[in-house]
Amino acid sequence: MPSDERVQQALDALARPIAEFRSTVEGALAQAEAHLATLDADPASRALRVRRELGPFAESRVDAAAFATLLATPRGTPATERERFAAAVDTLRDVLERGVSLFVAQVPPGGSLARAVEDALGRIGRAFGAVLAIELMRGGAFRPAEHDMLLHHLAFRSWTRTERRFAPPLVVMVQGADLHVGGLADFTDGRERIVLVVEGECPPAALVRLITPGTFVLQTADATGLDRLAQHDGCGIAAMVPANAARFIHDPVAGREPWQRLAIWQAAMAPRHAIGGVSSWQMGEDIQQLTALATAPVAALSASGVGPGGGHGTNGAAMADAPVNAASVDLLANWLLRQSDLGGVA
Repeated sequence: MPSDERVQQALDALARPIAEFRSTVEGALAQAEAHLATLDADPASRALRVRRELGPFAESRVDAAAFATLLATPRGTPATERERFAAAVDTLRDVLERGVSLFVAQVPPGGSLARAVEDALGRIGRAFGAVLAIELMRGGAFRPAEHDMLLHHLAFRSWTRTERRFAPPLVVMVQGADLHVGGLADFTDGRERIVLVVEGECPPAALVRLITPGTFVLQTADATGLDRLAQHDGCGIAAMVPANAARFIHDPVAGREPWQRLAIWQAAMAPRHAIGGVSSWQMGEDIQQLTALATAPVAALSASGVGPGGGHGTNGAAMADAPVNAASVDLLANWLLRQSDLGGVA
């Protein structure tokens, strides 16, 4: 297990959805093991097992031996089919034996964040693939050339709507220079929740690019807000970023309009140098987009009785430390434009 304590903080916050996924796999494994036992047992053992399961009420009413034949492997069934069934059971066991490490991934320096997430979810997806393979085999619809791959890898794009609703969370460690989040939009579906543990300097408002009406998005310096991500009944992406990065939360249930859903906890400035190929201009665009999304319409500000002065000072340090609500976001935008050189060359 990685040594970064933030990884453990993220796992602790996501303990409930992780436990729910594991419970689902455990239930599927128990059923699969029971069926596998019927394939391995001789006729007398199968009859005895069925008699015990049916109980005393069926003792004089049901022929246990005859009933057991319904659960047995049909005559002439190839041994390879039994081996495939056992392999599917082994896959479910392996998913459980990996423990919480199954839900942790690491992006190698210079590597692709989207690829690391895709690979990790593909490994998790083996559980869904194994369950599907088991159902196909039990129904006599398993075709090796088409379905053998289910036991090795099941990419997120192949998950069904139901499987995406049961998707477990994922914690990903990534260097700040590799925080390229564009490809993560492909995984914002169902109940997939991803927490990025960022090491080192990073683009200050990178996750703003992932904000959509139904996606929970969080940038935090610690575990603040991760409990809300875990409780969110939908997809979400969070990043635990360095202390000087922007901190904000976009909660889809907080309102219909972007400025109602988005709260900026800490402002940030674009550095004058590129980070991981992202120019100062691009980072400035992200910051301005964050500000624009959090800006309430003039009508809303007027209704709240907040005028241009807003009762907020223009001291930069104070504004960086205080939560930024819709009423003060115009002042924040003006201050950022005065303090940063958004036209500089990376």
